[in-house]
Amino acid sequence: MRKLGSPLTQADVGGGAWRVKWHPDETRKQDLLVACMHDGFKVVRFGPISVDRGGGDFSEVPKVVKRRDDHESMAYGADWSHAPPLANGETLIGGCSFYDHKMSLWSG
Repeated sequence: MRKLGSPLTQADVGGGAWRVKWHPDETRKQDLLVACMHDGFKVVRFGPISVDRGGGDFSEVPKVVKRRDDHESMAYGADWSHAPPLANGETLIGGCSFYDHKMSLWSG
């Protein structure tokens, strides 16, 4: 059942969320990549959903597990790589900023 006026959870990302992307791998489906406009890029991890009394809710408070703040202007776009994970198990991430026309790659 959809309840658009009643969110399952909320996460403070420190800025406006311009672009959000769930991780493409099933094993990391709880990780959300966020381009946070004036507060850089973040990977936010959500806990599992617990369903009781016909509704759903996240069982844990979302937490920022990785952040990238080296852009000098607004964090505008971000996406996960669909390539296999790196040797350390992390995924390659691409992000771009608006006014300085900068694109960077990092892992998360």
